[in-house]
Amino acid sequence: GGFFVYADCSKFSHDSQQFCRDVLESAGVAITPGLDFGRHRATEHVRFAYTIAQEKLEDGVARLARYLGR
Repeated sequence: GGFFVYADCSKFSHDSQQFCRDVLESAGVAITPGLDFGRHRATEHVRFAYTIAQEKLEDGVARLARYLGR
C-alpha cells in the first residue's frame, strides 16, 4: 500500500496542474496533479502524499484550509 490520497479538486478547479501551481505558490504546499497518475478525471484530481512527520502534515492542512477559505 501507499501513503497517498487521490482527491477531487473540481470544486476549486478543473485544471489540476494549474491548481497545484496555485497551491504551491500561495499556500506553500506541494501536491501533484492527477495527470501524473492516469486518465480518469485526471484534470479534476490531485494527489497528496502523507509520508512526512505529523507536525508537517498538520501545518500543510492548516495552510490549505487558509488558502481554500475554510
